[in-house]
Amino acid sequence: MFGKAGWYLGLVAAAIVFAATEGALLSMAASTLGRFSSAKESKIFDPDRVHKLTTSNTFSLLAAGDIAACRVNGGIDRLNRNIRYALGIERPAPEPNQGMLVTTSILNKFSDLPVLALGDLAYKRGEPVSFSDCYDPYWGQAKQRTWPTPGNHEYQSIGAYGYFDYWADRAGPDRNGYYALQAGKWIILSLNSEVDASRGSQQALWIDDLLSNNQDKCIGAFFHKPAFSAVERSASNNARLLFSKVADAGAIFVLNGHNHFFERTVPLNGDGRPSRGGTTVFVAGAGGKVTNQAIPGNNRTAEIVTKVAGILKLDFGENAVDWSYVGGMDADEVSRGHLTCS
Repeated sequence: MFGKAGWYLGLVAAAIVFAATEGALLSMAASTLGRFSSAKESKIFDPDRVHKLTTSNTFSLLAAGDIAACRVNGGIDRLNRNIRYALGIERPAPEPNQGMLVTTSILNKFSDLPVLALGDLAYKRGEPVSFSDCYDPYWGQAKQRTWPTPGNHEYQSIGAYGYFDYWADRAGPDRNGYYALQAGKWIILSLNSEVDASRGSQQALWIDDLLSNNQDKCIGAFFHKPAFSAVERSASNNARLLFSKVADAGAIFVLNGHNHFFERTVPLNGDGRPSRGGTTVFVAGAGGKVTNQAIPGNNRTAEIVTKVAGILKLDFGENAVDWSYVGGMDADEVSRGHLTCS
């Protein structure tokens, strides 16, 4: 009798987990099996987790986050799509949001430029089916020139498995979600605001080593959650630790998503206080999702642009970077400016 009860409870528990993940449990299992046969060593990054971009001393990058949120008709529809994906059954194409159509057209206009994808790339939970059916037909056109960082929605799936399966080696070595890009005199860190960044953590120790070995470089960084923004949100402690570390090292800029508008701060010190010669934060979280109401600023705010889906364009020189926020179907230049690296 106890054995039958145990089996029954096990089946009930499995059904609950299956329902709670809206069918993604099957693709989680497939992901786990796939990793046993995948290569362990990175083919893109060196032993220090650095990839050298093939560029001259002048180069450009595009950056945006919070992108693919296709229409799904509730949990039952999502459950059905996850099951069909796991079983390899064709699914009807979901309806994309308008903002991601706008930014896809901007990507296509600048078809030769590398892209920094600032997290929350495939709503709602970053499942494989969301990347396959919603992100990939649009921003996936730029996959082989994209360098991503994960967001909180990716981690709504266990271990952000859908994100790491989709991006594979481009997400950085060993599925920890942090690495660096080097181009000319610049080193740009892709960090993970969704995992431990406290003193002594693997991520923090790697940042310390990398920055100590690149003191002659101009520094930039990108990660999903802003440490400081006109809209303060919860669970940002790791983001603040990351910002403090790179700002104290002299970073020229930090790029974030998470908030669905464009924002630029005044230069900030590592504690987030306005400081001449500090680090400028750009929030470029309107890559698909867009805030449609005005947002009041605070003492850190230089400017905020709402209601405009867009992409931040960065044009690098040896000791400076020109930036512009490009938005709308016509890729209009909404705002622009200049930062220097001493």
